[in-house]
Amino acid sequence: MKCFTPQIDYFEQDVFDSLSFSQIVEVGNTFYLSGIAPLKGSLENTLVMGQCIEEQLEFILTTAGKCLECVGLGFSNIANWTIYTTDIDAFANKSGEILKKYLGQHKPVCTLVQISKLIHPEQMIEITITAVKE
Repeated sequence: MKCFTPQIDYFEQDVFDSLSFSQIVEVGNTFYLSGIAPLKGSLENTLVMGQCIEEQLEFILTTAGKCLECVGLGFSNIANWTIYTTDIDAFANKSGEILKKYLGQHKPVCTLVQISKLIHPEQMIEITITAVKE
């Protein structure tokens, strides 16, 4: 098992260190990505990237693409993702075209869950990803 956190203009290393997690874990040909949030910066200066669910989703998917690229993968390698949102109706009504822009015809397994709260009060969405290198 290999754990790593690429430097991709996302969180600073202090966030990963303080919460004891890595952004990516590789086990064989499977890659697990920690929850990607519409946030960036350090513990002392965390910025929310996007004021609406569409902007937050765009930031998350751009960040996911950077993570996947770091390990030689792309969106077509995603086998599964779990989407956590504080507003499932807004996500369902506004995310379709954005998702298609990144996924194209690829359709991974997906679980969509509404939750009451995420780590930052302005955060509306977070996505975990499992990808496979063939």
